[in-house]
Amino acid sequence: MRRAACLCAAGVLAALLAAACLAEDGTGGPAASGTDLQVRILQTRDDADCIILHQGANAVMIDTGEAQDGRHVIQTLQDTDIRELDALILTHPDKDHIGGALSVLETIPVDQVFHPYYDEEKETLTAIEAYCEAQGIPVCYPDHVWKLDTGYVSLLIYPPQEKHYKQDNNYSLAVLAEHGEVRMFFGGDALKKRSEELLAAGLPKVALYKVAHHGRANGASEALFEALDPDYAVVTSDRADEEILESAEKCGSRLLFSREAEVVFQSDGKRLTLWEQGGPQGL
Repeated sequence: MRRAACLCAAGVLAALLAAACLAEDGTGGPAASGTDLQVRILQTRDDADCIILHQGANAVMIDTGEAQDGRHVIQTLQDTDIRELDALILTHPDKDHIGGALSVLETIPVDQVFHPYYDEEKETLTAIEAYCEAQGIPVCYPDHVWKLDTGYVSLLIYPPQEKHYKQDNNYSLAVLAEHGEVRMFFGGDALKKRSEELLAAGLPKVALYKVAHHGRANGASEALFEALDPDYAVVTSDRADEEILESAEKCGSRLLFSREAEVVFQSDGKRLTLWEQGGPQGL
């Protein structure tokens, strides 16, 4: 049932050129439209990931939480009047990242699905692939840096560098999102090996970092955190390891925990603002 990786030579070249452009000057992106981008890191029942980047009725979703989070994810889409996903990015096949995917796919039109190549069997992943095949939804397995420009946010999707890992978390796709001058990085559940791959990619400083692996340290997590040097960092748990806390303090990053409450940001293309009850709170 596996489809061929959705990359052609022209796509690879475009992605590599885009990566170089992002690293050098951070230009390109939707800020010229004058429309803000909202970024939602959803509260889940356990330490699960679900992130929504949206403008108007269109959105990109990164991970879908667990199956038990499906109703909340769908309610969030309805409450925010999101009617279509331009992309559903499933970072890796663990249940706390793809468990709610079928609920999402059955509820809202999805233009394309991304997830890493994975050659072992997992029931939920098999069901997702079968549903996408039946509905004609393209499933892409990036094998090079992939550039996706939705018109309101520009994404670079970083795939794992190897085909086989001992630990599923190291299959994690990572996503660098750019809205005008505002950059955001979503690290999936990258462990030490995957974090070292990402460090080798020469990632830029970001305004927001969704901390990899729910705030658990791995031997390269401090270096990755400090390379990104974020203004805000979000942990999809209610705690983080001491190394992560120390990195946040060293970088002067404001650390937030989405198990405590949904975390919502808004970008105007120049500045990322954290929205809290009672109105926006800037740095």
